[in-house]
Amino acid sequence: MKALSKLWPCIAFGLALCLAGQSRAHWEDQPPHQMAQLGELKLEGGGVITNLKMSYVTHGKLNAAKDNAILFLHGTGGNHHFFDHHIGPGRALDTDKFFIICSDALGATQTGYEHSTSPTNSGLKMKFPQYNGRDMMKAQYMLVTEGLGISRLLAVVGISSGGSYSIQLAVSYPEFMDGIVPVSGGSFFGNTGRFRGSMRNSIIESCVGWNEGNYDENPKACATSYISVLIPYFYSRDWWERHIDTAEAYQRWRVAMGAFYLDVQDARDLYYLEQSFEKGWVNDTPGFNGSMQAALGSIKAKALFIHALQDEFIPPKNVAAEVKMIPNARDLPIDSDAGHTIWYNADPQATVAVSRAIKAFLADLTVSKAAGR
Repeated sequence: MKALSKLWPCIAFGLALCLAGQSRAHWEDQPPHQMAQLGELKLEGGGVITNLKMSYVTHGKLNAAKDNAILFLHGTGGNHHFFDHHIGPGRALDTDKFFIICSDALGATQTGYEHSTSPTNSGLKMKFPQYNGRDMMKAQYMLVTEGLGISRLLAVVGISSGGSYSIQLAVSYPEFMDGIVPVSGGSFFGNTGRFRGSMRNSIIESCVGWNEGNYDENPKACATSYISVLIPYFYSRDWWERHIDTAEAYQRWRVAMGAFYLDVQDARDLYYLEQSFEKGWVNDTPGFNGSMQAALGSIKAKALFIHALQDEFIPPKNVAAEVKMIPNARDLPIDSDAGHTIWYNADPQATVAVSRAIKAFLADLTVSKAAGR
C-alpha cells in the first residue's frame, strides 16, 4: 500500500498524468535504456530481418542461478515504461527479489526515442517484411536467451495485447517460463475486434499524408486517429461519466494522454502492427491443426488472468472460457469502472488488487520452484 501511495495524486485520470512527457525519454533514477543486437530473425511468413535490434531496460539484479527473471510485455502502442508504477522495492514486481526485463516489442510504434526494429526505423518503409505475433514473441525469446543469456524465466507479465502475447509465448516456448500473468489480456477478443481492426487501418489508408506508406515525414494525425479508435474502450462508460465530466476535465485528460500515447505514434509502424494481428495468433500456431483447445491445453506454465468485469475489449466470459482450456490456470475478476485499463492506475482500488494478486502469484511460483514442483 505504501509503495503505491505516492502515485495516488495522479490516479483519477490514470497514469497518463504521471507519465506525460516521460515515456519518450528516461528521467532521474531510471535504469539506462539498452539495445541488444540480435542478428538475423527469420519470420514465419518467409521474410527475414537481417539486423534485429531490441530495446529494453532492466530493474533489480539477476541472481547467480539466473532464476529470478521476469519479462514484461507492453500493449498496443505502448513502451517499456507502461508498468513502471508496479516495479520497485516492495511493489508487485519487487526489485529486491526479481530481475525485471521491460522490452519494446518488435515493430514498436512510438516515436521520439530509439527502440526495437520497426518498418520505419529500419529505413525499409513498406519494404519491411510482414511479421506476426509469433515473430514478435520469437524476438522476445531471442532477447532473453541470446541477448541476456537467461534460459528460463520465472514469469511473463503482460498488459492488454501484451497479456495476449504472453499466452502465445507460453504456447510457442512451453519450457521457457514458470508462470504467465495476462492483465486485461487474452486470446478471445470481443466480437467487434475484427471490425475495429479493419476500421483502424482504413483510417490510415485514407488519411492525407499516408502516401501508401511511403512517406518521409510521419503523418501524425493519421496515427492519432488510428489509436483514438481504441480509446472509448479503455474505460467503462461509468468511468468516463465520473471522471471526464466537464470540458476542462477532458482537456486535461487529452493533453496528458496525447503526450505519452495518442500523439507519439508512427503511422507506418501502427499499420504493420495492425496487419500482424491478422497474420497469426494462438489458434493457428503450427502443430495444433487450428485447434485453440489443443494450443491452450499445451501450456505448461501456471497462469493467472487478471481482468475487470467491465472490460470492453475482452469480456469476462471469454476469459473464463480460456482459463478452462489451460491446465493450472485461474482468473481474478476485479469489479472496477476502469475496465480494460486496470493496469495503469485509473482506479486506485484496482491498482492495489492487481498488485496484491501479482505478488501472491510470484511468491507461489518462487516457493514451487524451490520445492522442485
